[in-house]
Amino acid sequence: MAHLNDDNIEDVEEEVVTSARKKTVKASDDPLLTFLSGIKDLSDAMKKRVHKVLSTEGIVDPRGIKALTKRELENLPGISDTTAILLRDQFEAKSEGSIFLSLEEREELEVVREKIKTGAKALDTLLQGGVPTGIFCELYGAPQSGKTQICYSLSANTLLPKDFGGLDSGVIWIDTEGSFNSQRLKQVLAYYEYTYNIPKGQLNTSRFLVAAARTLAQIEQAIKEAGRVITKNNVKLLIVDSLMDPFRSEYGGLGELANRQKHLNRLLHSLMRIAEAYDLAVVYTNQVMANPDPFATAMDKIQPVGGFVLGHASDIRIWLRRATSKIRNQYDAPNARRALITDCGWLPQNECHFSLGAFGITDVEEEANHRKLSLELDGSIGTPADEEEEEVQTDFVQIE
Repeated sequence: MAHLNDDNIEDVEEEVVTSARKKTVKASDDPLLTFLSGIKDLSDAMKKRVHKVLSTEGIVDPRGIKALTKRELENLPGISDTTAILLRDQFEAKSEGSIFLSLEEREELEVVREKIKTGAKALDTLLQGGVPTGIFCELYGAPQSGKTQICYSLSANTLLPKDFGGLDSGVIWIDTEGSFNSQRLKQVLAYYEYTYNIPKGQLNTSRFLVAAARTLAQIEQAIKEAGRVITKNNVKLLIVDSLMDPFRSEYGGLGELANRQKHLNRLLHSLMRIAEAYDLAVVYTNQVMANPDPFATAMDKIQPVGGFVLGHASDIRIWLRRATSKIRNQYDAPNARRALITDCGWLPQNECHFSLGAFGITDVEEEANHRKLSLELDGSIGTPADEEEEEVQTDFVQIE
């Protein structure tokens, strides 16, 4: 048996003190633990238990509590009705200001919101600067109308450093159709690096997280896990591509329509609370269907899937379609598209044109330049992504 001399004892004491200090620092750096410590009506043992439960559920930040309803909090293991009320009350108490805002205060809040550029100046102008954080934006249209391509460019502009017009923030991409292609995103990012002469390593792609979610259960699991990575990666954009595909697959026939809409409503409200709690933009693509009404107007002949439930949830609805042959010929832009805002509470119902360029979304005037640059560089900054689907792992993964 080893004997401890004075030197050994001093070493052990120093190690214990150092360990204690590390634990203290760790606790002080934990925003959830700091939040729970302010609830006087919870015992220390209960605070530890609640912290463990919330952390297990992916809630590592007090804002995650705001993203849950009272019933969802109560359904967590070990969280009683009283504890759920205490958590909600503590969060509201910590929130600055009154629940009511003056017109000036509301305007200041809207001005503070960041805007994500699309890659096309015309589309940014249509959106008065880009897609704002804290809102729902729906992109709907027929296949090959540019929905997913806009998502690639939005992702790239979210990842870009602020010095180059980006948000220097993270992105979550929930892929429900298996259509996400990492090489296409890398191609768009490489173009920005080349254009803005961004030093190697300055563009942080580790904050781009993608999850394959072919079923509704997987989508809900991804949304649940999102709280764990949003704060860590400063996520400002959450993409669901596409939103309605799993619903149409799992709920077939008119007999299940009511249940489908109820399920859709619950999922949308979960996303709403996340968007509000973390001030991030939620962008989802949507499919379309033909309107059988023989008296429907030209605009109403094509309708987005999802009915009124989805229509009421979307803050901005953008209809994407192929541009007319006149525009395509005028600008030598065979990949020109039209974007029409069909519904928005603060933006007029206007239309613009953009193109699906070789390196992402661009203006119709620039499509020819994209083609020329692509030929000159001979693929040195990426080659166009093929149409084949790329297998994506389940759970959130980072692109290398």
